Amino acid sequence: MEFKGSLDELKELVAQLGVPCQWQHKGAFELAVFEDGVSNLKLNWWPRDGILRLVGDPEVRDSLQAKLQEMLSRQA
Repeated sequence: MEFKGSLDELKELVAQLGVPCQWQHKGAFELAVFEDGVSNLKLNWWPRDGILRLVGDPEVRDSLQAKLQEMLSRQA
């Protein structure tokens, strides 16, 4: 996945997923740690390249990733 907007725009987009998360700056990338109580999902974003990578429990990750991809495609 790819996102070329600002961090604030990405935060707004991720908030629409309806899963609370905490954002952390990790040097070259930004990290959203989802707090759903059942998974270990994290969203990594490298602003320079625009690369988005959702990592964690596949059972939860796949559906959340599909929602995020759909939202990103609507923005394009």
